Amino acid sequence: MLNIFKKILFFFQAMLNPAVPSRLKYEIGICLLYIISPIDFVPDFIPLTGKGDDAVVLLWCAKRIYDVIKAHRQYLCKK
Repeated sequence: MLNIFKKILFFFQAMLNPAVPSRLKYEIGICLLYIISPIDFVPDFIPLTGKGDDAVVLLWCAKRIYDVIKAHRQYLCKK
């Protein structure tokens, strides 16, 4: 449980790091807003594709989170 809190804290530090590209931070924010929003490009009641677009956006968000953490680690290693 403590390990999860450390990882969340590390992610927030990465989001506040000015060395991490702002584009990645904005993409994560847009991604999360799309997932939370009730308005989708493809409505959820359409079989397969309705949930598929949410899954694609969620995977894209996970990749961007990974990229932010990776950039933050590279910054810390250079110090």
